[in-house]
Amino acid sequence: MELSSFSEEESREETTDEIRSVAAAAKDSLLPSKSKHLYDETYNAYRKWCCNKKIKSTCEDSILAYFNSDLSRYKSSSLWSKYSMLRSTINLREGIDISKFPSVIPFLKRKGEGYKPKKSLILTREHIDEFFIKADTKEHLFNKSPQYLQASRIVKLEDTKTKAERSFIITPGKFENVNTLELVRRYSALRPTRTTHNRFFVNYIKEKCTVQPVGIHKIGSVSSMVAKFLHLENFSSYTGHCFRRSSATLLANAGANMEVIKRHGGWRSSTVAEGYIEDCENTKINIAQKILGETAPVESSPYSSISTEYLEKSNSNVLKGNNEVGGMNICGNSNCVININHYYNN
Repeated sequence: MELSSFSEEESREETTDEIRSVAAAAKDSLLPSKSKHLYDETYNAYRKWCCNKKIKSTCEDSILAYFNSDLSRYKSSSLWSKYSMLRSTINLREGIDISKFPSVIPFLKRKGEGYKPKKSLILTREHIDEFFIKADTKEHLFNKSPQYLQASRIVKLEDTKTKAERSFIITPGKFENVNTLELVRRYSALRPTRTTHNRFFVNYIKEKCTVQPVGIHKIGSVSSMVAKFLHLENFSSYTGHCFRRSSATLLANAGANMEVIKRHGGWRSSTVAEGYIEDCENTKINIAQKILGETAPVESSPYSSISTEYLEKSNSNVLKGNNEVGGMNICGNSNCVININHYYNN
């Protein structure tokens, strides 16, 4: 009986250990695969600090003390990043949600007071126009292609940061003597027919394309190369984020609302989307002119045009005679977004 009881307990322990190992592997899969090592390093550094301070379990005081002592040298943006990684790893491995500690979030917000994050400079519409017109296409074909990767077909992005497939359509553009669609086709025609990868961008040198794929750092340096060609100050400050910030700013200046901008960048949060929009001088001038009642020059945009056919249909809804149908006439509008909500009352 004693031997039988001992073997049963041993079997239960083995089963429990097996379940724990499977559960641990499942929890590890919840962390981002590309940056999992950063999460592990951040958590291990925190646990090492806890061991040195003889802290056995995580509590609100231990988190505040860790951020205020060992992480005090970090900037506000880095503190939020550390907090995010610790929140995920501590929750998975210790079952403690540090986001419920009432003093942690206010502490991080107070640390961020007066902090101005360093952002990439943007390329204005005039900068892009000047580069496309003045830069020699034979020499700068690769530098032009990423800026306006526009094609007659729909381009699909499968491997994205949010794991959601995205697609976009590209048009020829409205540059003088420059067809961006033809630039992309020209670059595509130079690509080798046989490559060991499925990347679109490959190395371009001496008017020829090689089979070597172009990485994220090469594409991210294109904005800096453009700024250097245009003799702009601090050209090294035009980083890889310049593409997203420039496009979001141009879209906002064209009159797009926040929902359109969020759809364009794939952002879910309005706060994140606003961080990519540069507060341009032209925008400030337009606001000042509107406050003072001055007439500001209005640029045409795809969001300010209303279909003539739609206006004709709207006007035709008003019938002649005594029998009238509720209609709507919209005209003389420019550089604006019109949202119409129609509610049916039964």
